[in-house]
Amino acid sequence: MAQTQAPPEHAGSFRLGSVAGTPVYLRRSWFFIAVVIAFLVGPQVASYVDGIASSAAYLVGLGFAALLLGSVFLHELAHAVAARAVGTPPTDIVLDLWGGHTAFSEEIRTPGRSILVAGVGPLTNGALAVVCGLLATVATDGGVVRGILLMLAYTNGFVAVLNALPGLPLDGGRVLEGIVWAVSRSRTTGTVVAGRIGQGVAVLVVVWFVVRPLAQGYQPGVITVLWSAAIGWMLWRGATGSIRYARFRRAAQDVVAGRLMRPAVTVSGAASVADARAAVHAVRPPRAPGTGVVPPEPLVVVLDGYGNPVGIVDEAAAAAVPPERAGLVQVASVGRGLPPLVLSPHLSGEDLLARLRETPAAEYAVVDGGRVVGVLDWRTVAAAVGGG
Repeated sequence: MAQTQAPPEHAGSFRLGSVAGTPVYLRRSWFFIAVVIAFLVGPQVASYVDGIASSAAYLVGLGFAALLLGSVFLHELAHAVAARAVGTPPTDIVLDLWGGHTAFSEEIRTPGRSILVAGVGPLTNGALAVVCGLLATVATDGGVVRGILLMLAYTNGFVAVLNALPGLPLDGGRVLEGIVWAVSRSRTTGTVVAGRIGQGVAVLVVVWFVVRPLAQGYQPGVITVLWSAAIGWMLWRGATGSIRYARFRRAAQDVVAGRLMRPAVTVSGAASVADARAAVHAVRPPRAPGTGVVPPEPLVVVLDGYGNPVGIVDEAAAAAVPPERAGLVQVASVGRGLPPLVLSPHLSGEDLLARLRETPAAEYAVVDGGRVVGVLDWRTVAAAVGGG
C-alpha cells in the first residue's frame, strides 16, 4: 500500500493505508524489532532446513517478522471492528515496537461493550494459533513453510495467553476492569483493581522467567533476561499509567464548569473600551465582608451580531488604553478569540473533559439559558483535576 505523510501526532510513522475508514500507521521502531527477530530466527531456520544458505535463513527470519506483524494487525483490527460495532469508532491503528494499539474517538461507555472490544484481541490470536497449527500438520513442505507455520502457531498462542492475563494494560485486564466495573458500578474502581493486578503480572513475568530459574540453579540466557525485563517494564508502566488515569477520572467527577468559571459580562463587537469598563463597573462584585478579599472582576465577552460569543477583552491590553482614548478604541482591537464551543455551567466530570478534548482551546464561554454567564479557563480545569 502507498505510504503517505503521517500527521504530527504520528511523527515517526508511515501511513500504510486504511481499513474501513480507519487509518493504519507503522512506526519506524518496528524495523528495529524486525531485525532482532531476523537475527533470532535466522540461525534456527539454518539448523532446521538442510542446505539453506545463511543469507536465505535471515531473509526467512525477516519474512517471519512480516507475518508476525500481520498477526498484530489482525489483532488490532479485531478491536477496531468490535469497537465500531458497539458505537465507538476507532480513530487509528498503530503498529510499533511493542506490537500495536488501537485508538478510539471516545471511551467505551458500558462494561459489557468494553469486555467485548477487549476480548476479541486474544481470541483472534488464539484462532490464528489454531489455524497455523493445523496448516503446519498438512504442510507438504517439511522445511521452511512448516517451520514458519509452527513458529506462528506458537507465537500467536503465547500472545493470546499473555494478553489474556487479568491485568492492565493487557486485554485481559480490560476484561477484568469491565467485570469489576459492572459489579461495583464504578469504572474507576475497575481500572484501579485491574491496574494493581497488572503491576503484579509485570513482577510475575520477571520472577517466572528470571528469578525462578536462578532459584532452581539454572542460568537464564541473556536474551531471556532482556526480553523478560522489557516485557515487565512495559506492563508495569502501562498498569501504573492506568491507575494514574483512574485517579484523574475520580478527581474529574467533582469538576463542574459553573464552579470553576470566572463571571462574565457581555458587550457587542462595536462597543468601545470605555463601554467595556462601564459594563464591568456596573456588576463589580463587592469586597467579601470581614476578609478583605476582592473577588475577581468579570471578564468582558464580545458578542457578534447574532449574539454569539466570539472573543474576550484582554484585561492587560484594555488597561493600557489611555482614558482619553477609551471611547475611541473598539473592544475588537484589544480582544482574543473564543472557540465556537460553548459550555453549560452544569457540565461536569468526564462529560466536561470530553467536550474540552473535542475542541482544544485556552478559554471557553459558559452559556446558561442563552446568556453568557462566565468564561472557563482550561488551566483552571487542569489544576482542579490534578489537585494543583
